[in-house]
Amino acid sequence: MKNLAALFLCLVPGIFASAQRCGTDEFIREWQSQHPENQQEHEQYINALSQINHPGKNLQKKAEILTIPVVFHVVHNYGSENISKAQILEQLEILNQDFRRRNADTSITRDIFKDRAVDTEIEFRLANIDPKGNCTDGITRTASDLTYGGDEAVKKLVGWDYRKYLNVWVIHHIGMKTENGIVAGYSRFPYQTSSLQDGIVIDHRYVGKSGTSNATVAGRTLTHEIGHWLGLLHPFQSGCGTDNCEDSGDMICDTPPVDGPSFGCPLGNNTCDNDSKDEPDMVENFMDYANGSCQNMFTQGQKEVMRHFLSEWIYRGANVSESNLASVGAFRSEACAPVADFNTHDAVNHVCPGQSLTFKDYSWNGNITAYEWTFEGGSPATSVSSQPVIAYSIPGNYKVTLKVTNDQGTSSLTKESFITVIPSGGVWASPFEEDFDGIYSKDLWQGETNGKYGWRLKTDAAYSGKTSMVCFIDNDIEEGTTFNLYSPYFNLSKHLDLSPILSMRTAYSLRKSGTGEKLNVYATSDCGHTWRLLKTFVGATTLYSKSDYNPAWLPETSDDWKVLEVPLDRFDLDKQNEVRLRLEFVSGPGGNEVFIDDINVDQFALSEHTEERLAKPTIWPNPSSGQLSIQNPTNLSGQLTIYDVTGQLITTQTLAPSSVSSHVLPGSGVYVVHTTLGDHFFTERVIVTQ
Repeated sequence: MKNLAALFLCLVPGIFASAQRCGTDEFIREWQSQHPENQQEHEQYINALSQINHPGKNLQKKAEILTIPVVFHVVHNYGSENISKAQILEQLEILNQDFRRRNADTSITRDIFKDRAVDTEIEFRLANIDPKGNCTDGITRTASDLTYGGDEAVKKLVGWDYRKYLNVWVIHHIGMKTENGIVAGYSRFPYQTSSLQDGIVIDHRYVGKSGTSNATVAGRTLTHEIGHWLGLLHPFQSGCGTDNCEDSGDMICDTPPVDGPSFGCPLGNNTCDNDSKDEPDMVENFMDYANGSCQNMFTQGQKEVMRHFLSEWIYRGANVSESNLASVGAFRSEACAPVADFNTHDAVNHVCPGQSLTFKDYSWNGNITAYEWTFEGGSPATSVSSQPVIAYSIPGNYKVTLKVTNDQGTSSLTKESFITVIPSGGVWASPFEEDFDGIYSKDLWQGETNGKYGWRLKTDAAYSGKTSMVCFIDNDIEEGTTFNLYSPYFNLSKHLDLSPILSMRTAYSLRKSGTGEKLNVYATSDCGHTWRLLKTFVGATTLYSKSDYNPAWLPETSDDWKVLEVPLDRFDLDKQNEVRLRLEFVSGPGGNEVFIDDINVDQFALSEHTEERLAKPTIWPNPSSGQLSIQNPTNLSGQLTIYDVTGQLITTQTLAPSSVSSHVLPGSGVYVVHTTLGDHFFTERVIVTQ
């Protein structure tokens, strides 16, 4: 009999190429390595499997219907993973059809297995009462970027009492991966029960068979994972084993052992010839890996295993007790008060003065009969629409409040500083330099992340200083995934006659042969409402700085970096004083990160005309207590302009040639100092602490 810690992975091609349907085996292996103290519970589980059913035992008795109360926790970031209630209800109906053998495809079960295909007499209902006694529709919605591969971490965000509910967490994608593909779902077995982690995690693309899912999945992924949650193994779990059915396959005697996972719908397969009946593989079984449209049955032996753990195993048994079903409202269907939530359309929450934003209602838990919006700084300032369009004219940060109502109650949500109106003129004038060593670099440059992937500062790989910006990806991430890095807003209006150039140092090496990743450079002059592609750098031709193949590569010397240049003078800008750049990194078939350092917006590129660069003014102390000194090291007259970070003008003064001047700043905060010397412009951040 094999120990579960040594089980192989669950692989299957689903709606995505080389996808992995079930990550339960991988999860068990990792869990057991971390919890060796639970070996006794594991052995009890294995013993229960081997004793529940065996040849000669009467398994054909009719049983009472056991009902499992379910709650779906949708963890989302206002994207496609925030699936509809209709998609969840469709999945619930599929579960009830599959477990009661009322699914429409029972007719395709082959004759050799029809007498073993059974109604498990197990049903599922959405809870109608939450752990606090409040009305619920059995669905919660939580906004978090943990939806991107958060896996076990999402359970710390939201989870209900495991003794009362079956928790199902729906997320954008599961971070657990193998070199063979993605994981569609995974479950805990009965002996792994814990108050914080019991339940099932599933990729939203495998919930139901419509909406964000696909008809070929047929909603069978959750049927499969609930089978695990109720104690079932894969029919290939122990391989062909021996002619003893209790030590082969899934240790259930009426499911033929299978040598390995079944992919597609291979009805002619018979991968084990040492089982006592030498039967073909039961690819129809929900616990194998055949296509969802091929799966259609549980066996009588599997029914006995699942019902054993529901009735005899203490934690599972509590779920289906009459007292628990009453306490969670499993047979109640009352309407509930709504829970308010909202975002902007396309999740854009910044505008230029005079622009408008469309707001979208994401409230849940109950149908809404009335909306009351309040928009600080917006016009109109209030709305009763479900999707209002609001204009903003004055720079600043503004809160938004939504109140939703129905006959059952009211809910209100306020998001502070939710909308940012960008100051006209852009705070940052060129020339601009960013080496990512400043304490405010991470605030100026906004990078998209997706779990462990995406843009972040890195302190052990830089061309200058100690820090660079890296977009981390690897060969596990889906090809074509994009991550954007957004710059602050620039004022180029005084610099266009000098042909401004965006230049930056990059370090990148391909993981393997092929085109590699792409880095697209975009610009906008209308606060992101429209973007223009300026240039594309391709990994295998114009992006790479190291020619050999280096998986998980780190640049170590200056020779590992190169300079990329993008002319900005040909960018036909409507407003040259409100320019924002976007660096879009696109994953390729290999998957390797790119490092960026020393971003520069100037009339000169990093690699050219260094002798022509004008000495920049010296500003000290920084940080400052409020008294600032500025030295003009040139023989040119200049102009000094100081703003706060909201774009509010603080002072404008003349800089005399070869002089030092003093200036007093009004209070604590971050200030932006612009200096103009001849045709050259400089920008620096100053921190004041008082």
